Amino acid sequence: MSAIGAVLLLAAFLSVIQPAGWAQRPSRDDVQAAYLYNFGKFVRWPSADRGTIVVCVAGEDPFGKTVARLVDGEEIEGRPLAERNVDSPNGVEGCSILYVGAAVQGREDSYLAAAAGKPILTVGEGPQFLEQGGMIQFLLVGDHVRFSVNLEALNRNRVAVSSELLKVAVTVTGNAGIGGPK
Repeated sequence: MSAIGAVLLLAAFLSVIQPAGWAQRPSRDDVQAAYLYNFGKFVRWPSADRGTIVVCVAGEDPFGKTVARLVDGEEIEGRPLAERNVDSPNGVEGCSILYVGAAVQGREDSYLAAAAGKPILTVGEGPQFLEQGGMIQFLLVGDHVRFSVNLEALNRNRVAVSSELLKVAVTVTGNAGIGGPK
């Protein structure tokens, strides 16, 4: 993909339907919620299930309200989206995307362990998130939200990502396989 193509893809990532409150520059939470929504467009889960794509937020994180506002009434390839807060690692069953953020700081490992081997895309922002086994880690580069990808974690959970998503990642670690580019 050319540099122009990468810029256009990134712009598409950030050009989701903006609520009326986004007249000004969107907050970091707004941008990260938009990324979560858009990750669903570039991910394929192994299951033939064509039901709801459930975006889960670990812990009592106010970020869940931002995600809920963004996904309300939205669909990806005919599949409705929903948001759900997960109060404990035992609640990850049924999640399509699991966001592990600041609300569970120090307990990321337990949420990642609960998602291990399940077709759940794990996204977080802790400094060691990828090393802990997370799949996509949000990074703040300057004043812009970007992300890095861990292919080995994707492989373990049988989640495939588009090569287009990998092209706009800051870094991609691990080898392509089942969770590699589709």
